[in-house]
Amino acid sequence: MSPKLSKSYLKFEKVIKRALNLVDMQKLFEKRLPGVAKEGHFDFGDLSRSAVVLSVAAMDAYFTDVFMERFTPYLKKMGPTKGMIELLDKAGFDTKFALEILSMNRPGRRIRCLLDQHLEKHITQATDAIDKLFLAYGLKNFSNSVQKLKKRRKLLRSIEILVNRRHEIAHEGDMNYRHRLNPIDSKEIKRRIMDIVTFVNGAEGLLRKQRI
Repeated sequence: MSPKLSKSYLKFEKVIKRALNLVDMQKLFEKRLPGVAKEGHFDFGDLSRSAVVLSVAAMDAYFTDVFMERFTPYLKKMGPTKGMIELLDKAGFDTKFALEILSMNRPGRRIRCLLDQHLEKHITQATDAIDKLFLAYGLKNFSNSVQKLKKRRKLLRSIEILVNRRHEIAHEGDMNYRHRLNPIDSKEIKRRIMDIVTFVNGAEGLLRKQRI
């Protein structure tokens, strides 16, 4: 029997469906309420912009969540890797902390809490950040391995484009230097969101192969 999907992936699916629903809503509103957009009352493209932000957030949350979901089982079965030790060091696992947890009833929970706090600041939208994170599990070139698994030569580039668009939306309101709204193509956005689905699905597949 194949391993079950992670809780992190099931959560990702729910969030990504909401993002895709927003894109579909844009198409529906444009078809049924064409006059509203023309009169300048509302830009239906904001639905796709919201979908971009939501889908990238779903990917970011997945990689952070699945890392934590696997941490304790991996540590118990495989022991600490060099990458894991380096990550714990960055998270603040020093001599003082090690001595403190000796007197705790559940030291594993305290370590997990320490990592949770560290990963809250660890943005996993960029593939190089994802790769560095999963080195803790002995997985090298993780993102490229997913791309090869899915046989999509430009998969990572497509995700990079969507992540950059997310930054433009989140930080600039998707406005250009003339303070005009950048055009957005709902078909392209949906295709790139599906690329995120492909990428995360491939990542889940690789992680499931590493049975723990």
